Amino acid sequence: MKRQSSRLVACLLSSAMCLGSTVPLLTANADTAPLTVTEAVETSGGIAISADRISTNNYKDTRYNNPVSSDFFCADPTAVEYNGRLYLFGTNDHEQFEAAGPDVDNTYEKIKSMLVFSTDDMVNWVYHGEINIGQIAPWIVNSWAPTVVSRVEDDGLTHFYMYFSNNGLGVGVITSTDPVTGWTDPLGHPLISSSTPGLTDCPNPFDPGAVIDDNGVGWLSFGAGKAAGGSDFMPGSARIVRLGEDMLSFDSDFVKIPAAYNFEASELNYIGGTYVYTYCSDWSDHSENWPYDCDAPGGCGMVYMTTKTPLDPDSWEMRGECFVNPGVSGFDYSNNHTHMHKFKDKWYMFYHTLSLKRGMGITGSYRSMGVDEIEVDEQNVTIARSGGTKKGASANGNVDPFKVNLASELCGTADITYDLTDRHAPDVQSAEEGAWFSVRSAEFTPDAGSTWAAELSRMNISTLRYNITVLSVGKDTTVTMYPATNSGKDCPGTAEITGTGKYSITCDLGGAKGLMNMGYFRAADDTAITFVIDSITVNDKYSVDITAELTNTREWADGLRNIWNGFSDGDNVYADEYTAFRYVGADDAIEFFASDAAVPGGSAALVGSPLTFLASVKGKGRIEVHLDSPTGDLLTSLDFDSPNAYTAVYNDEVAAVGGVRDLYFVFSDAGISMRSWTFAAGEASEKVRGDVNADGSFTVSDIVMMQKYLLRAGTLKAAQNGDLCEDGVLNVLDLTVMKRELLNA
Repeated sequence: MKRQSSRLVACLLSSAMCLGSTVPLLTANADTAPLTVTEAVETSGGIAISADRISTNNYKDTRYNNPVSSDFFCADPTAVEYNGRLYLFGTNDHEQFEAAGPDVDNTYEKIKSMLVFSTDDMVNWVYHGEINIGQIAPWIVNSWAPTVVSRVEDDGLTHFYMYFSNNGLGVGVITSTDPVTGWTDPLGHPLISSSTPGLTDCPNPFDPGAVIDDNGVGWLSFGAGKAAGGSDFMPGSARIVRLGEDMLSFDSDFVKIPAAYNFEASELNYIGGTYVYTYCSDWSDHSENWPYDCDAPGGCGMVYMTTKTPLDPDSWEMRGECFVNPGVSGFDYSNNHTHMHKFKDKWYMFYHTLSLKRGMGITGSYRSMGVDEIEVDEQNVTIARSGGTKKGASANGNVDPFKVNLASELCGTADITYDLTDRHAPDVQSAEEGAWFSVRSAEFTPDAGSTWAAELSRMNISTLRYNITVLSVGKDTTVTMYPATNSGKDCPGTAEITGTGKYSITCDLGGAKGLMNMGYFRAADDTAITFVIDSITVNDKYSVDITAELTNTREWADGLRNIWNGFSDGDNVYADEYTAFRYVGADDAIEFFASDAAVPGGSAALVGSPLTFLASVKGKGRIEVHLDSPTGDLLTSLDFDSPNAYTAVYNDEVAAVGGVRDLYFVFSDAGISMRSWTFAAGEASEKVRGDVNADGSFTVSDIVMMQKYLLRAGTLKAAQNGDLCEDGVLNVLDLTVMKRELLNA
């Protein structure tokens, strides 16, 4: 490895001007701390992190984008767009989890806060911490089920209004001019309660849904329970009201919405002049008494209604179920609460499931937010019926690895914690050796594999690795999986089970053409066990989604599918986008098919050299960047020893890479912090190494000299706030002018 200048190029000292980012790599919060003069240090070779040290404590499956957070339980989602990012809020189930424990049912009474996340691509999310409503509004009983809207007010600022359930007793409201911080209680009491003037016969005036229409007028819906004159079919408790100009008062009567089988979870949307009300139906069978010209919803499904005149109860039109209960979609059955949102020209449905608690192997019913793209016909205001998926939404725009990226904008984690000193831009920290976080869909070059329908080719099977999550087990035991080749030979593999959690079982099939049996299991001593086979990895390369729960607690021992399950020639037995176990009638076998597109970046052009990886880190040890899995191919690494301060480090030994890839940042030790990362390519890479800028106007030493001068003069912080350039980012022209002024001085 060649040794060159150790000082960081201007593009990183000045918010990555050369890489097109506005996130400073080496700064703390510009509002709270000055920049420090920091050198970028080229890393030296260290000891590689062995695969057995890399954490498997990822409660979110690495193949999936759902749930949104792999670290925090959160439910009842709502979202608002601000400055090109989508901010997501939800009930802080994690507060209940921490207070009650993992195996106690979630009863919500400890919850007095919301969590907030943000994204610009729908798959990588920044965790911004909690909004502590119990401190902001001490009068509350609880805070559940938020709804947030925003509007630019007369002061020129964007004001955010969060309405929330005060237990089941009413609705509170807090406001801010920042979606993350600065929330205050403008009223000092509930906005809505059973004693609110004009509100009658609404047993549970909670679960608000808010919207601001195209005229800038705010609306609020809410209500649950059976009114005095209500029935099971028409409980009579759903309400809507027009909000006052201040968004904190009312400008109409409270009007009933004729919501059949209304249970809870109100929401409002506004689409092209039409108001859309959604709510959760009750758990009963609705098919016997459903007089509307649409299909009856299932139990605890999300139903929608539309109108152009929301204060006329007779104008509301029943449109049917738009989102099924999670249990219908392959998750555990649970309560249901959704938020529908359009972002970057696509419609999404946010919801919650119990998937994260499943990954943890706990019994408490703590919820996690998910999101999937949905079909909305805006012209006719119709919403296609859908349900949640484990895969989740696809990336709405790929990550640019050549700009400075926050380390905290991530998709998955294992043993990661967060430093929320700057809640807008948190740092990530390793809690254990082998900790990691992942970033989904970093586009190094256009990925040809994502633009065409893959052709699947048959492949022999050398190994099957069953990736399982144990949900319950009576005692420590050995579990053996028995897949059988097309010749009928069993090929067993085992795992030692010492409790709930994730395990893998590998079976050697020796290059078999196909399978007779996809696998059944036995537990030593007939130990009672229930587990989910999440996926099967074939030949250590291809992954196939399985999601099958097996148990020996019934009268028979469960197994996966086999040739006797009634398949026709060509039927998929288990399949993913680019892989499939498929029944072949001529061979009377289940055979494996896959495409080269199943290997990310397999057909994409590579980034030309040189390529340099840079990051802002603190601590002592090593960070490795792996491709597409925590133990995937090594792209590059950093070694450093900076226990007391953030240091910019770089490595110009980066493997050839192309396509759209998932990045896994693996930490060698506990106590390592990471703030941001980027790759520099071509000329930018040469600048990192200390070469003269392309126009010859200044060198790295000039930049360091100017930074020191500006720090002494107290103007560098102003530069970061945009006072020295219109876009808030120092560029080549700014630096050249400053250099000339300094020389003249």
